[in-house]
Amino acid sequence: MPTKIQQNKALKRHNLIQAAYELFTKHDVQDVSIADITNQAGVAKGTFYLFFKDKYDIRDHLIAAESRKVLMQAIEELEKNDFRNLQDAVVFMINQILNQLISNPLLLKLIRRNLSFGLFHKHLASTMIEGDIDLAERFNTLALQCGYHYQQPKIVFAMILELTGSICYNSIVENQPAPIETVKPALFEAIRAILATAAQEAPQEYNAQASFSFDSPLH
Repeated sequence: MPTKIQQNKALKRHNLIQAAYELFTKHDVQDVSIADITNQAGVAKGTFYLFFKDKYDIRDHLIAAESRKVLMQAIEELEKNDFRNLQDAVVFMINQILNQLISNPLLLKLIRRNLSFGLFHKHLASTMIEGDIDLAERFNTLALQCGYHYQQPKIVFAMILELTGSICYNSIVENQPAPIETVKPALFEAIRAILATAAQEAPQEYNAQASFSFDSPLH
C-alpha cells in the first residue's frame, strides 16, 4: 500500500499533468511557462523538476499518454467484434483511431497548438510496433491464422501506419488533401491493397477460421 508521502507525490505529478493539459489546449507551448503550469497545479516550481526536465518533456508525456488512450480504446472496440478477415480487422482499427481524433476536440487542440501530429503519430506507432502492446506481432499472428504470411510483418504494419499518419491527420486538421470522410474510402482501399499484395499463403497448420483476439497467446 502506498505511503502518505508516495500518495502526495503522485497527486502533485497528476496535478502538474492536468494543469499542463489545460494550458497546452488553450495556448501554444512557447507561450506557456513552467511557472504557469506550477501555479495552475498549485505546487512549488521546484516540484516540477522532480518529474519533468522542462515544459517540452511534460508535453511529450501528454502526447504519449493520449496516443496510448486512443490505441487502447480502439483495441477495446475491436474486441467487441468477431473479425475473421484480416483486412476488415485492420481497416476497422484504423477507422477507430481516426474517429477518436475527429471526436476529441481537446486532443486535437493539444496536437494542433503544439504542432505535434508527428509526435502523436510517432508515439502511437512506437506503442503499436515496439511497445508493451506490440500490435505488429499480434497482427502477424492474426495474419497467419487467417491464412496469410508476411515475410516482414512489422514493415507492412509500419507502412500502413505511415500512410494513415501522413495523409489522414492533416486531413482532419487542415482538410488537406480533402476532408477526412472523403479521404477514408481511398485510404481503406490502399490499406487492403497493401495487405493483399504483400501477403503469401500461410503454412497449413494455422487455423484460417480463427477470429481476431488480443487475448489469445502469442507463439
